[in-house]
Amino acid sequence: MSHQGSQALSRNAQQKVSAALRHVRDAEHLLGCAAGYASPEQAYHLAGIGPECARKATISDSWLDKVIGHGVTPWADEMVEFATALDPMAHRYDIRDFLLRYPELARWSIESRYAETGRNAFRAAAVCREARELVDAIVIALWADGRLGDIED
Repeated sequence: MSHQGSQALSRNAQQKVSAALRHVRDAEHLLGCAAGYASPEQAYHLAGIGPECARKATISDSWLDKVIGHGVTPWADEMVEFATALDPMAHRYDIRDFLLRYPELARWSIESRYAETGRNAFRAAAVCREARELVDAIVIALWADGRLGDIED
């Protein structure tokens, strides 16, 4: 069902949605010991990237991607607030206040890619759960608005 005034996502935004779904799926896979190998460190890292991609996909002006940056930070939340004030389409999606709503993701950092091996699997699982919740909510809202084309995750 398409809402009046909605427009399809740009190719760049479609790719971000696809990446968000893939990152969370792969994180869940790595966390779940698929094929006898688990990597909570990689699961943690990938899970944090998924929500970033999903949130950026809702914002029409792609120049804001760089301004928002990576992760759930006070700066990113301020920039998302700014972007949603400028973009009536982005304002429709629940992409604000991640710091308050997703405490495990708020602890995540892009710098986790350099973390030593031995990350707590419990923390990785918590980030995966929050990432899945957030990405699914954004993707469902974009789909309900008729803005998604064929997304492959």
